[in-house]
Amino acid sequence: MKNQMIAVVSVLGLCATAACGRTSPVSPDAAVAGATAGARSESSNASERAQASVFTAACDITAAVGDFRTALGNLNPNTPGELNGGRREVNWDGVPSGNTNNFTFPGDFFNQNVVGRARGVVFSTDGSGLSVSNDDFSFINLAYGDEFNAFSPVRTFSAIESNTSRVDFFVAGSTTPARSTGFGVVFSDVDQLGSASIKLIGANGESLGVYQAPACGSGFSFVGVKFATPLVAAVEIKSGQGPLGADAADVSDRDHGPARDLVVMDDFIYGEPRSGGQ
Repeated sequence: MKNQMIAVVSVLGLCATAACGRTSPVSPDAAVAGATAGARSESSNASERAQASVFTAACDITAAVGDFRTALGNLNPNTPGELNGGRREVNWDGVPSGNTNNFTFPGDFFNQNVVGRARGVVFSTDGSGLSVSNDDFSFINLAYGDEFNAFSPVRTFSAIESNTSRVDFFVAGSTTPARSTGFGVVFSDVDQLGSASIKLIGANGESLGVYQAPACGSGFSFVGVKFATPLVAAVEIKSGQGPLGADAADVSDRDHGPARDLVVMDDFIYGEPRSGGQ
């Protein structure tokens, strides 16, 4: 099924699409004050929360991804240093074979001080490692080849022995902490609402909100959040109800169990990391 769902929150909290009149797939807690058109925010700073523009889509996500890219600005070159606005992206497809289909993908691969890799993001996890795959992680479990797909072929990304990962922003190619105007991620095979989400974190460690990706089993889900100014210093990502593994079955795998909703990630899209937050 190729149904498209898009929810947008404006600076004033007004709905910009027809989906705003419905119960949003990214807002399960209707009691949260200020949660409108698809955002469940845990932020204690109401003014920051009010600035959030939220983009979500399930199954047919192309338009929502395009709208989010447009909102962030032009795609910047992958060169060291800080640029004035725009966006950067990681789609994993430039990762060489030596860093593919293993459990040792370097967390700073896309923040090295070289052209092509200088993108201002460092990845980490509370698990045992990070992995990029060109076979939908069937190198871990053969069943995954029928469950996961790449949005921008052919590589995808996952934490190992954990369902959570983290992104920290730096001025591209440096160790200087930075902030971004926003962050979005493409998930693959979100079968159940609540299985995939992003938590945006400010420079002082405060939560800027938790935003859930809508479900699209065997397809793609997208959630992206943009602020008017660079506020986001880090992002915590939940991808699935548990980690991948040789004995870990997805809920769509009816031949094995017990099963949990397993999810992998593809494109990361984010505003240019800025040192001054302006």
